[in-house]
Amino acid sequence: MKLSSIDIGTNTLLIVIAEQQNNKQLNILHDIHSIARLGEGVDKTGIIKEEALERAVVIAQEYERICVQEGVTHKVAIATSAVRDAANGASVCRKLSQVLGCEVRTISGDEEARLSFIGTSESLNKKTVIDIGGGSTEYVTGENNHIQHRMSLQIGAVRLHERYLKALPPSEENILAARMEIRRQLGLLPQASAMQNGQFESGELIGVGGTFTTLAALDMGLREFDSVGIHHHTMTAENISRITHELLTTPLPKLLENPAIHPKRADILPAGALILEETLRFFGATACKASTKGLRYGVLYDTLQQFNMGEQNSPIRS
Repeated sequence: MKLSSIDIGTNTLLIVIAEQQNNKQLNILHDIHSIARLGEGVDKTGIIKEEALERAVVIAQEYERICVQEGVTHKVAIATSAVRDAANGASVCRKLSQVLGCEVRTISGDEEARLSFIGTSESLNKKTVIDIGGGSTEYVTGENNHIQHRMSLQIGAVRLHERYLKALPPSEENILAARMEIRRQLGLLPQASAMQNGQFESGELIGVGGTFTTLAALDMGLREFDSVGIHHHTMTAENISRITHELLTTPLPKLLENPAIHPKRADILPAGALILEETLRFFGATACKASTKGLRYGVLYDTLQQFNMGEQNSPIRS
């Protein structure tokens, strides 16, 4: 059986295609990242622009071509923050559903957090998974396959960039305004209440998404993307602060010259780095680990679990 999981995000469209072997082990055939910036302007206008949708359609057509070529028998597609927030989100889903040949389902922030945890969790140890997206960031703390706290916040690299950091390098005033908004949002987390009661341990911090993998590449001094090397790479809070400062004080043309930064991510990377820096400060963490998995893998694993064991036996409880 061959399955594909498609994650339609605010900035990226991602697909992972896997084949389940007879022993129920997964063989990953394709793991593709593309940038459509579907959520461009959604924070301000409340709608997904036609040109943004067309960018997403072109990518979706290529994904469908690959699925047909690989003989994929089951496809699952989900849409997240941009589509959740847009007034025309339903029509966008219908259009992309037609292209992909399967229903595109818009999931809640809460469900996004759960699936991100499933896709990232590779041990039973206590951990907090952080998924910095374009429109939202999910925070999930759990242990022994049991989710204890989860929430999706309305801060993401695209949203923060468009609100505060559109001019690069941004002014100190705009950077401070962005920091204050991140801190305000972080204060809404259920983890914050648990901290106040002295009943919270974050465990290991693990991050997913393009912000994390790009920062890991910068931390490692890579000149090109190396998925195997980046996966599980640990970054210190000190290095994250240093890189964030460099990103916030570098003009966009210089960022575009860096081979470790995807040209279509360069403008929003400083915003994503700022979210991570403030997140580490919030949790009092000295380091975090990057993961190249995340939501699309969570959708894949959750779908397989339903096929193999029944939905009532989903591996992650909350």
